[in-house]
Amino acid sequence: MLKCHFSCDRTLRWLLPLTAVTLLAACASAPPPPPPAPVVPARTTALLNLGFEKTDEGYVLNLPGPLLFETGSDVLSEDAKTRLAKLAADLRALDIKSLRLFGHTDNVGTAEFNRGLSGKRAKAVAVAMIGQGFATDKLERRGSGFDRPLASNDTPEGRAKNRRVAVIVPFE
Repeated sequence: MLKCHFSCDRTLRWLLPLTAVTLLAACASAPPPPPPAPVVPARTTALLNLGFEKTDEGYVLNLPGPLLFETGSDVLSEDAKTRLAKLAADLRALDIKSLRLFGHTDNVGTAEFNRGLSGKRAKAVAVAMIGQGFATDKLERRGSGFDRPLASNDTPEGRAKNRRVAVIVPFE
């Protein structure tokens, strides 16, 4: 058995209570604050508020074909021109300069007809955006035909969802 000298005994008498007080004080202290919430840039919030969805390609807004065009047509309606002017103003206010415009169709008709129609629709939206201040060389246009459907083409509702022009704000 180990014998403790007088000085060892005295040291333990004040060391043990001090250690206990220190440990209790550590337990009673406030927990560290939680990490800060991720900051969402104002541009992202604004795009989401405009109806865009964040995807792997960028921020995408699918404009339904019936909102823009008559069936089988690539001529923008007057209402569509007004809506596109508002969208262009909103995007310019966010200092967005580049867009991708991808036309899509349902599967009614031949693949060749639909590819041509989807390209013409993308071009019509591009012309409207150019008229609202976007630079021609900053607008990528593509017609995808019926190659990238959002829904099944087996129902009228599904075909309606597939007739659209996607406005994409690419990541910078």
